[in-house]
Amino acid sequence: MIDVSVLICTRDRGASLSRTLDSVTRAVGVAGDVAVEMVVVDNGSRDDTAARLAAWQAEQAFPVLLLAEPLAGLARARNLGLAHVRGRIVAMTDDDCVLKPDYLLALVRRFAGIAMPTIVGGRILPGDTADLP
Repeated sequence: MIDVSVLICTRDRGASLSRTLDSVTRAVGVAGDVAVEMVVVDNGSRDDTAARLAAWQAEQAFPVLLLAEPLAGLARARNLGLAHVRGRIVAMTDDDCVLKPDYLLALVRRFAGIAMPTIVGGRILPGDTADLP
Protein backbone atom coordinates (compact mmCIF):
# COMPACT_ATOMS: atom_id res chain seq x y z
CA MET A 1 0.00 0.00 0.00
CA ILE A 2 1.17 3.50 -0.81
CA ASP A 3 1.40 5.75 2.26
CA VAL A 4 1.84 9.10 0.48
CA SER A 5 1.07 10.23 -3.05
CA VAL A 6 2.78 13.46 -3.98
CA LEU A 7 0.84 15.26 -6.71
CA ILE A 8 2.42 18.04 -8.73
CA CYS A 9 0.86 19.75 -11.74
CA THR A 10 3.15 21.66 -14.04
CA ARG A 11 3.12 23.74 -17.19
CA ASP A 12 6.14 25.11 -19.07
CA ARG A 13 8.51 24.84 -16.09
CA GLY A 14 11.20 22.74 -17.75
CA ALA A 15 13.99 25.16 -16.85
CA SER A 16 13.09 25.45 -13.15
CA LEU A 17 11.33 22.18 -12.32
CA SER A 18 14.53 20.37 -11.31
CA ARG A 19 14.65 22.18 -7.92
CA THR A 20 11.24 20.82 -7.03
CA LEU A 21 11.93 17.32 -8.33
CA ASP A 22 15.30 17.14 -6.56
CA SER A 23 13.61 18.10 -3.30
CA VAL A 24 11.09 15.28 -3.77
CA THR A 25 13.92 12.80 -4.36
CA ARG A 26 15.66 13.98 -1.16
CA ALA A 27 12.44 13.78 0.88
CA VAL A 28 11.77 10.23 -0.35
CA GLY A 29 15.34 9.29 0.59
CA VAL A 30 14.78 10.54 4.14
CA ALA A 31 11.34 8.92 4.43
CA GLY A 32 12.71 5.45 5.21
CA ASP A 33 9.91 2.87 5.25
CA VAL A 34 7.23 5.31 4.07
CA ALA A 35 5.91 4.06 0.72
CA VAL A 36 5.75 7.04 -1.64
CA GLU A 37 4.54 7.50 -5.18
CA MET A 38 4.80 10.60 -7.30
CA VAL A 39 2.10 11.66 -9.75
CA VAL A 40 3.02 14.50 -12.10
CA VAL A 41 0.54 16.06 -14.50
CA ASP A 42 1.99 17.99 -17.42
CA ASN A 43 -0.70 20.54 -18.18
CA GLY A 44 0.00 21.19 -21.86
CA SER A 45 3.62 22.30 -21.68
CA ARG A 46 5.16 23.60 -24.87
CA ASP A 47 8.76 23.59 -23.64
CA ASP A 48 10.98 20.63 -22.67
CA THR A 49 9.05 19.84 -19.47
CA ALA A 50 7.90 16.40 -20.71
CA ALA A 51 11.44 15.34 -21.64
CA ARG A 52 12.85 16.55 -18.31
CA LEU A 53 10.12 14.71 -16.41
CA ALA A 54 10.78 11.48 -18.31
CA ALA A 55 14.52 11.73 -17.60
CA TRP A 56 13.86 12.34 -13.89
CA GLN A 57 11.34 9.49 -13.75
CA ALA A 58 13.92 7.04 -15.13
CA GLU A 59 16.32 7.88 -12.30
CA GLN A 60 13.90 7.28 -9.41
CA ALA A 61 13.69 4.16 -7.24
CA PHE A 62 10.09 4.93 -6.26
CA PRO A 63 6.98 4.86 -8.49
CA VAL A 64 6.51 7.94 -10.67
CA LEU A 65 3.43 8.26 -12.85
CA LEU A 66 3.55 10.90 -15.58
CA LEU A 67 0.22 12.07 -16.96
CA ALA A 68 -0.70 14.62 -19.62
CA GLU A 69 -3.67 16.99 -19.51
CA PRO A 70 -3.55 19.00 -22.74
CA LEU A 71 -6.30 21.46 -21.78
CA ALA A 72 -4.84 24.26 -19.65
CA GLY A 73 -6.16 24.73 -16.15
CA LEU A 74 -4.92 23.74 -12.71
CA ALA A 75 -8.30 22.28 -11.73
CA ARG A 76 -8.28 20.02 -14.79
CA ALA A 77 -4.73 18.91 -14.08
CA ARG A 78 -5.41 18.24 -10.39
CA ASN A 79 -8.58 16.31 -11.16
CA LEU A 80 -6.68 14.06 -13.56
CA GLY A 81 -3.94 13.52 -11.00
CA LEU A 82 -6.39 12.82 -8.18
CA ALA A 83 -8.07 10.17 -10.33
CA HIS A 84 -4.74 8.27 -10.40
CA VAL A 85 -3.26 8.63 -6.91
CA ARG A 86 -3.18 5.52 -4.70
CA GLY A 87 -1.85 6.86 -1.41
CA ARG A 88 -3.59 7.00 1.92
CA ILE A 89 -2.32 10.58 2.12
CA VAL A 90 -2.35 12.88 -0.91
CA ALA A 91 0.10 15.77 -0.76
CA MET A 92 -0.39 18.42 -3.44
CA THR A 93 2.38 20.92 -3.94
CA ASP A 94 3.23 23.43 -6.63
CA ASP A 95 5.87 23.01 -9.31
CA ASP A 96 7.94 25.87 -7.90
CA CYS A 97 8.03 24.64 -4.30
CA VAL A 98 10.96 22.97 -2.59
CA LEU A 99 10.08 20.30 -0.05
CA LYS A 100 11.99 20.15 3.21
CA PRO A 101 13.84 16.84 3.58
CA ASP A 102 11.53 15.70 6.42
CA TYR A 103 8.33 16.76 4.61
CA LEU A 104 7.01 13.23 3.99
CA LEU A 105 7.82 12.01 7.49
CA ALA A 106 6.06 15.04 8.96
CA LEU A 107 2.97 14.33 6.84
CA VAL A 108 2.79 10.72 7.99
CA ARG A 109 3.21 11.78 11.64
CA ARG A 110 0.51 14.46 11.29
CA PHE A 111 -2.03 12.06 9.83
CA ALA A 112 -1.15 9.11 12.10
CA GLY A 113 -3.95 9.70 14.59
CA ILE A 114 -6.62 10.78 12.13
CA ALA A 115 -9.13 8.06 11.24
CA MET A 116 -11.51 9.99 8.97
CA PRO A 117 -11.00 11.87 5.70
CA THR A 118 -9.31 15.14 6.59
CA ILE A 119 -7.73 18.10 4.85
CA VAL A 120 -4.71 19.64 6.55
CA GLY A 121 -3.18 22.89 5.41
CA GLY A 122 -0.29 24.87 6.68
CA ARG A 123 1.80 27.94 6.39
CA ILE A 124 3.75 28.30 3.17
CA LEU A 125 7.03 30.16 3.52
CA PRO A 126 8.82 31.75 0.58
CA GLY A 127 11.86 29.65 -0.27
CA ASP A 128 13.20 32.03 -2.86
CA THR A 129 13.70 35.74 -2.19
CA ALA A 130 12.45 36.40 -5.73
CA ASP A 131 9.03 35.22 -4.53
CA LEU A 132 8.77 37.91 -1.88
CA PRO A 133 6.12 40.59 -2.50
